Amino acid sequence: MNGMKSAYELAMERMDGEVQQLTHAQKAAIADIDSKMKAKVAETEIMFDQQLTAETDPARAAFAQQTKLEQIAKIRAGAETEKENIRNG
Repeated sequence: MNGMKSAYELAMERMDGEVQQLTHAQKAAIADIDSKMKAKVAETEIMFDQQLTAETDPARAAFAQQTKLEQIAKIRAGAETEKENIRNG
């Protein structure tokens, strides 16, 4: 047994895709992207949660919540794109 598989490897197996072996440098770069993404998500959550706590208008609070979710999705999508670029060389 070669150890635990990444979510990427499991997904590729389920889709009958070929799993490429990543170099240590690629794994480190992907881990760095994940770390930065988590920090950006946390920063975004803190910023918007502060706004939501202070907001008294329900419509503006809903807009802030939606904006928060969109920003987090954008951060995650950007990180996935970067990781895919690393995986593909």
